[in-house]
Amino acid sequence: MAGVLLADSVPSLFSLSCWPQRSASLPGQILPPSARSLLWPTAQAAASTQQPGQKHSVVLSWTAVRARPVNSRAGSNLCNSCAVRHLLIINTAGNVMLADVDNDIRMPIGAPLTVDMASRVSTAAWSAQGRWTAWSVNSNDADGLRQVRLHDEESDHASVLVESVSAFYLYPSPCGQLLSHLSPGPLGLELAVSNIASGAIHVVDRGQPMFWSWSPDASRLAVHVENRVIISDRAGGSTRLLTDDAGPFVTPWWLPGGAVMYALDDRIVTASPDDVVTTLVADRSTGRFSLDPECRRLAYLANTGDRTTLTILDLVSLTASDVTSAPIVAFFWSPDGSRLAALAATGDGRVQWLVIDGSDTLRLPPFRPTRSWAGSVLSFFEQYAHSHTVWSSESTALVAPAVDDEGRSGALVHTIESPGSTTWIPDAELVWWA
Repeated sequence: MAGVLLADSVPSLFSLSCWPQRSASLPGQILPPSARSLLWPTAQAAASTQQPGQKHSVVLSWTAVRARPVNSRAGSNLCNSCAVRHLLIINTAGNVMLADVDNDIRMPIGAPLTVDMASRVSTAAWSAQGRWTAWSVNSNDADGLRQVRLHDEESDHASVLVESVSAFYLYPSPCGQLLSHLSPGPLGLELAVSNIASGAIHVVDRGQPMFWSWSPDASRLAVHVENRVIISDRAGGSTRLLTDDAGPFVTPWWLPGGAVMYALDDRIVTASPDDVVTTLVADRSTGRFSLDPECRRLAYLANTGDRTTLTILDLVSLTASDVTSAPIVAFFWSPDGSRLAALAATGDGRVQWLVIDGSDTLRLPPFRPTRSWAGSVLSFFEQYAHSHTVWSSESTALVAPAVDDEGRSGALVHTIESPGSTTWIPDAELVWWA
């Protein structure tokens, strides 16, 4: 598949089953509701085995953990007029937490894992309405935990949603009532959907590679599995085949009216609900493409001789505009659709955000991405664009997991209004906006 890869080795299918093995402990268990928005646990607490529906009750001591502004003219508060903004972080010890960007505070989610559990969080996701957080606990040890866990934000209750599953990717439904997840199974990768309220689980499909997107009403999924593109109900009971000869692309995209966008050879096409196929990009597509939130513009990488060019197609006028021929690793539309953030490789193991607004291109300071983000997330950026966001909700800031000059991992926040200003939040291996 065309594109620029940053990791030394990248999985050949959609898999996050490998992560850097580290020996680190995280003291503490779970924050009480009264202190959860203010403090971070530092006292060692006894580990307990979490069961479905069971709460953890542990006495702790706490202290605040502060983010470190870097070259910031306005201090650590990036947006005085907006609501509190949180980052969803998986730290280097393999635990999941929230970080309050503007107030330099961290909050663990659920019961942090300890070294003796021989397990770590491999991925996490924030529901669309912010009602819950889901995360997957995996292990390379035969006796380690393999679970999908859930934390309800209103009740502050953590529980196990799915047992004995090594999910490495989580994708909440738009309605917030369902969680789709991908894990290895006896017959290949398994795409399954779990009901948040009941815990009922349905396997939608098996095979690899496996990519998908939810329909806006969460009633169906568009699935790219092996060489097929299908439409399935969320239980996997009823399917419709769009093609069994899909091109080299990643994730299907839904359009208004129920049409689905996918690739055939080097074309990008759509299939309507009555199976009328329309070609949007006639040739030269590399199969890497992303649709803006308003479904009005399509960004894609096109083959242009001996290089690739990032191109934006206006779906109303069908006018294509070449944006840059820089070596693009990934690209993400802002939530309001006004900007496209393209990540360009600079040739020294670093990357740089190019923020494109239709008239100008803003270049933000380069940085070195973490290995796990470069190899496992950026390689499948189209899939993650559906479920995780590098953009803040107000479309004014970008976040990425980075490595500083001393080799330490952290979350690097770039602000669009102050291009030279960044904020560094230490100890983050993976990070997204919550």
